[in-house]
Amino acid sequence: MRRVSRVPLHRQVADIFRTLIFNFRSVFIFELLYKTLTFFIFIPAISFTFHGMLRVGGFAGATNYELLNFVISRYGFLCMLILIPVATILIFLEFSVLVLLAYYGQKKQRIGLIPAFLQSLAYLPSLFKYGFVGWALYLLLIFPLLSGGLGATLLPSLQIPNFISGELFKTGWGTLLYVVVLGVLTFFNIRWTFLLHMIVIEGTLSFRQAAKKSAAILKKNYIRITIVIICAILLYLIVVLLMMALVLGAVVLIYAGWSGQTGMAEIIRSIVSKSAVIALYLATLFLTPLYITTLTRIYTAKADPSHSVLPELDVQEKQTRSSRNRGLLHKHQRKLVVLGLLTALATALVLVPALGDVQLGDEKVSIMAHRGYTAKGPENTIEAIQGAIEAKADYAEIDVLETKDGELAVIHDTNLKRLTGRNAEVYNLTMDELRQLEVRQGNLTGRISSLAEVMDAARGRIKLNIEIKTHGKERDLVNTFTRIMREQQFQANCVVQSLDYEIVQQVKAAQPELEVGYIMFAGVPDMGQIRADFVVMEEYMVNEKVVASAKRNHKPIYVWTVNEKEQMSRFFSLGVDGIITDYPEEAFSLVEELRIGPVAAMEKWLNGVNF
Repeated sequence: MRRVSRVPLHRQVADIFRTLIFNFRSVFIFELLYKTLTFFIFIPAISFTFHGMLRVGGFAGATNYELLNFVISRYGFLCMLILIPVATILIFLEFSVLVLLAYYGQKKQRIGLIPAFLQSLAYLPSLFKYGFVGWALYLLLIFPLLSGGLGATLLPSLQIPNFISGELFKTGWGTLLYVVVLGVLTFFNIRWTFLLHMIVIEGTLSFRQAAKKSAAILKKNYIRITIVIICAILLYLIVVLLMMALVLGAVVLIYAGWSGQTGMAEIIRSIVSKSAVIALYLATLFLTPLYITTLTRIYTAKADPSHSVLPELDVQEKQTRSSRNRGLLHKHQRKLVVLGLLTALATALVLVPALGDVQLGDEKVSIMAHRGYTAKGPENTIEAIQGAIEAKADYAEIDVLETKDGELAVIHDTNLKRLTGRNAEVYNLTMDELRQLEVRQGNLTGRISSLAEVMDAARGRIKLNIEIKTHGKERDLVNTFTRIMREQQFQANCVVQSLDYEIVQQVKAAQPELEVGYIMFAGVPDMGQIRADFVVMEEYMVNEKVVASAKRNHKPIYVWTVNEKEQMSRFFSLGVDGIITDYPEEAFSLVEELRIGPVAAMEKWLNGVNF
């Protein structure tokens, strides 16, 4: 490893932006083209293949545990055998072209997009020969999970579903497990920062060798490298935010100036809002190139230049490439830019809700307090139900489990240790024994109640969304539930839901007057084939296509568990029928803001400020 003089931080960041400006045209055209291909060819093709294998294997519309059965079936194995290599190749090609552009850009040399793409193709045989599993794991899992949205067009980011992380955070051991796993993945992600540079620039064939070389460059430079990356991204975001502030200022002024509801006012507002969305989308085109350029600048500063296998582009070679580009790419440059801009427009209009369109009007959106309002009482207790009533939630969502004596207790966990401190199972205790246990959550305390007792507490004050849960020791779960429902005459005051599709069918058959829903945490549901009155989906599964499918099939769609304000706004703008949240008061406040519109909300806020 060569010894290099330490370049001041501000010079490194300045070099990064000079390189990005130098490569502006090439990066812009490439990203627009690649996103066009991804949105309209790659993703549809992958989706078609996946759904085709589901149908062939008899798993059409697979959800929840049925999806797991598909994955471990021969059809699922064949599907993964096809799609994992394809996805890995597509992501690698995008990153490798950006690395090549950034590397030559550092040297103030231009490499054409076609030569860069052909050079990237040349690496593919080694990708499959040496450590393909490592490359797939890095490009399809570790980097998207920890990239913070700076990933590839095909897979910009991954997230751990909230229903997993949320449950883990409720216990000390769960939190520790989450932190340890995330820590291990972060450790390897950092050590493998320069994996792509090792194969693209140095021609390293083995994944293991590339990982070792990457770790060697990072040795004793973790903090400085992290600071450079953060500074470059923050500076870019500051510039983008300042530009967006100007655009949003214009939006607010136009909204205020065109405050009427005439047709022209609506058109003007829509155009300005969508223009803001397009501007923001175009700015995001450069986030991943900025990240790759930053890493490449750090690599060239730390690595030995003699290790590079890439040729220098002399004058004659550059002229040849330039001539070739004029014959192919440069000749059609304007058409490609127009095509890219149309892609940006289509993405902004279809995939990203416009600012002016995020308004609810008179549509009814149900707010369901998750396990009651847990800021007022321990989950699933009478105190939490009372909190949901005071918060004016439309529903209190609760969970029921069958007890040893065949009653239904309102509690989520099969094991009682998390909430009561007693290491016992619900199915080993009677309802009377459960009532004796104190439930503690933070500084709040309460008692476990039966379903009938909760119904009495909620009657006439709030509706219930009752989730029927299973622990595998049930004796007569559905009949017990329907008996309680009839005895309490609570059919008009609740909806029922379950993760178990058979239970959904059995409850609906036993009491057709009930609204019964199917909960999904994974899968590719076919809304037309789901026999349920409504669907409840984990938030990472819900997008425009899913909502549109639910609407076409006349199935209300609810999302769980939505706790972030940005996500609430997104789902409301998509047109979901309701959300299940731990923060019903915040959800109602947001609904009011969206219903009255941004200008009125701003005026309301200004009227409440004491100057």
